[in-house]
Amino acid sequence: MPENFHIDMPEAVRNIIHTIEEHGFKAYAVGGCIRDSILGRNPDDWDITTSAVPSQIKTFFKRTVDTGIAHGTVTIMIDKTGYEVTTYRIDGEYEDGRHPKSVEFSDRLVDDLCRRDFTINAMAYNDTDGFVDEFNGLDDLDAKIIRCVGEPELRFTEDALRMMRAIRFSAQLGFTIDEATWNAIKKLAPSISKISMERVHVELGKTLMSAHPDYVAQYSEAGLFEPILPVIDNSLKSRYKRKILATLQHTPDNIYLRYAALFIASTPDEAAKTLRALKLDNKTVDTVSKLVKLSKIDIEETEPAVRTALNQYGRDFLPLWHELMMAVIQASEDITGISNPAKVKHLLTLKRLGTDILARGDCFTIKALDISGNDLIEYGLQGHEIGETLKSLLDIVIENPKLNDKATLIAMIEHIK
Repeated sequence: MPENFHIDMPEAVRNIIHTIEEHGFKAYAVGGCIRDSILGRNPDDWDITTSAVPSQIKTFFKRTVDTGIAHGTVTIMIDKTGYEVTTYRIDGEYEDGRHPKSVEFSDRLVDDLCRRDFTINAMAYNDTDGFVDEFNGLDDLDAKIIRCVGEPELRFTEDALRMMRAIRFSAQLGFTIDEATWNAIKKLAPSISKISMERVHVELGKTLMSAHPDYVAQYSEAGLFEPILPVIDNSLKSRYKRKILATLQHTPDNIYLRYAALFIASTPDEAAKTLRALKLDNKTVDTVSKLVKLSKIDIEETEPAVRTALNQYGRDFLPLWHELMMAVIQASEDITGISNPAKVKHLLTLKRLGTDILARGDCFTIKALDISGNDLIEYGLQGHEIGETLKSLLDIVIENPKLNDKATLIAMIEHIK
């Protein structure tokens, strides 16, 4: 690294570091923000590490929040933005695959850097001392390698989620995982069961939304999915593996579509059960499982068929389904080397029909009927007759939306009773 190497830190970060230095302590921007800055990416946040302890940090700044005092972390508030400042620390023994039994503060930067997960995340910088790279993270950035700091098995024993993070960083950056790190992941893969599914789904989601969503296969290859996500693991070990990975590569970067592509060889129930196990929100579970179901159903090239699909799945699903099915077709073309213009034409026709239906404002839901349950009560209907009649009227209007007129619908009641 050249002596005049400079990282353009936000003014607030620079001021925090300089304030700490003015009080006689050391402070550096550290971790992912340094990695991303070197790669020319915009860091999501800026973490700061320091030789000062939390009680001292709190006296240096007007507004602070105790976000992790036991682990040496204080958040400094600058305007409405928080910046985490953590004291150099040495972690004690890990007993649960995530939390250290004890934390010891240190006055040496290297003690803090050596406990971090990967070399590319163990670099630090400030304007006074410049770039600090005790574990050759810059070399690994240049070589596009994910490598643990120190002994891989020790790093993964400290926090089993780091095994997934290695693959996630690999997917986001397009890097390869070094051999010793990969072997340690395969050896310790069963310990991923110690990790909460909320933490698992964060890493899986980031992998799926990366530039290389097909790297999700590495979770299965390493043995990480077998103990916690058997449905996905079985799919990625089945004859459908190539189809799944190719579909992921062609799917737009929408989380619903990426998950749907991952479950393209599964049943809707398997998708829903797995997503619930991952503690994902109800909207994601519902959207993805419906997309998986819709991916296995062919829609006729008629307006009534498209209006029926809109009724069953909702106005948001046809555009998503179209994107998913186009990705499936492109994946098949990649695998077989054979194009399928008929299927493409079929999808484009359905897309056009759907666009026209929505643009005209055709009725395809009971709510959009020009008649209500109250109207039917006034007509003399009661109880279950009301719902059944509305459904029958909707069936008629789906076939011919021009009939969605109150007087016309009332006139039809006697014929459908």
